[in-house]
Amino acid sequence: MALLALTRMTVADGLRQPLTWLSTGLALGLVALSYLFGMFNFETQDRVRMLTTAGVSIAILNGLFLAVVGASTAIHDELASRTALTLFAKPLSRGHYLLGKVFGIWLVVVVATLLVVAAHGIALTIALWTQWEDVAHGHSHSFGSDLWMPWGRLAAAHALGLAHSAVLTCIAAVLALRLPLIANILACFALFVLGHLLPGLGVLGGVVVPALATFNVDDSLQLIGQRLDWTYGVAAFIYASLSCGGWLLLGHALFSRQDIS
Repeated sequence: MALLALTRMTVADGLRQPLTWLSTGLALGLVALSYLFGMFNFETQDRVRMLTTAGVSIAILNGLFLAVVGASTAIHDELASRTALTLFAKPLSRGHYLLGKVFGIWLVVVVATLLVVAAHGIALTIALWTQWEDVAHGHSHSFGSDLWMPWGRLAAAHALGLAHSAVLTCIAAVLALRLPLIANILACFALFVLGHLLPGLGVLGGVVVPALATFNVDDSLQLIGQRLDWTYGVAAFIYASLSCGGWLLLGHALFSRQDIS
C-alpha cells in the first residue's frame, strides 16, 4: 500500500509541474509544425512519411526530457531536503521508494506521450484526408487509396518509444542517487546520444550504455517493403524490461549503502 501511495503521489506531483505541460505543449506545437512543413515537399507520399517519423521522434524526445528531468529532480530534491526520511518512517523500504518514484515518473511520461500520440494521429488523419490541399479553394477531399500509411507500425513505434522512456527513467533515477542534479541530467543525455550513436559505429550498446537504437524503427515507417516483425517488438520489450531491472537492482544496491540521515 505504501508503494502505491508513493506512486500516486509521484504521478500527482509530476502532473502538477508546469514544466510537464510546457514540454508537452511544445511537443504538440512541433507536431502541428511538422504538418505545416509537409507543404514544402512536392510528393504527397513523402509528406506522409515525414509527418509519420517526425511525430514519433517528437514523442520520444518529449518522453526523454520528462523522464530524465522528472526523475532527476524528484529524487534529488527529496534526498537533498531529507524529505525521503519522512517516507522511510512509514513502512517503506528504500527499494520500494526507488521503484515507486520510477513508476510514477514513467506514468507521467505515458500521459504526456498519449497526448502527443493523439495529436499525431489527428495530424496524420487530416493529412490523408486533405493531402495538404487548401479547403478554401474548393478541392475535393477523400482518403487517398494510393497513399501508404503504416498504422500498425506507427502504433508499435510509439509503444517502443514508451519502452525507451522507461529505460531512461530508471537510469536517471539511479544516477540521481549519487550525482548532482545538473551532472545527472547531462549524463543521461550523453547516454541517450551514445545509445543511438554506437550502433552506427558497429557497437550495439553495452553494460553501461543501453542499446537505445533497439527502439528505433524508422525504417519500417519509411519503407513499404521493410516489415516490422512482432518477434522484434517482443525482443525489444524484453530487453527494456531486463535493462530496467538491472538498473533498478544497481540502484537498490547503491541506495541501501547510502547515508541520507
